[in-house]
Amino acid sequence: MLNNIKNILGFITMLGLAWLAWNIWFPAKVVPQQIDVKVWLAERPSLGNLEQERWRVFTKRMVWDQAVEQLKTLFKEHHMEPMILSRKEAVQLHVFDDPRTFVSYTDAQAALKEWNVESADILRKSDGQYMLGLGRFYLNEYAEQRHHELKKLGKEFVYSQETKIIPTYRFIFPALPEAEAEILWKNIQAMGAIDPVMMTENEFNAMFVGSM
Repeated sequence: MLNNIKNILGFITMLGLAWLAWNIWFPAKVVPQQIDVKVWLAERPSLGNLEQERWRVFTKRMVWDQAVEQLKTLFKEHHMEPMILSRKEAVQLHVFDDPRTFVSYTDAQAALKEWNVESADILRKSDGQYMLGLGRFYLNEYAEQRHHELKKLGKEFVYSQETKIIPTYRFIFPALPEAEAEILWKNIQAMGAIDPVMMTENEFNAMFVGSM
């Protein structure tokens, strides 16, 4: 009886040692549990107003002194004080003429009455004869209007283009942040027959640097 108990205990001990040895040599695989990880990325620093692109607002090219003075008065009435950029540029001139020539001024004057258009004039040529100038225009819209008027009359006329180097003028406003420049642009646009331009300071400098 005692021997049987000893045998059983010995068998149990051997099984325990065998199980221990097996787990030492072949440990059970541990499946790791996934842990939620939250990462806070640093916010982009604010660039600030100093790093933002600045914008320029200015009027389109003007060629008549009288128009410049009128616009200057208009800006003054609206409490605006832009600077005037003046420089010489190549400007296209649209020329309309009567193809005839006249020996005397009297003949030219009589022929002028045939044209019912404004700004027609009698011009004296280098050879002493006379001709009729039917309009000289630097602005395309005025030239197109005159061309339509002359076509409507059904009389023969000559149209040509010349390039002239003449003084030009623009009203320039200080550089502003984009939002402020856009407000200024809209305010000028609302003043009437003014079509202002808005561009970045870099573009403006590339176009006009050295002219101010």
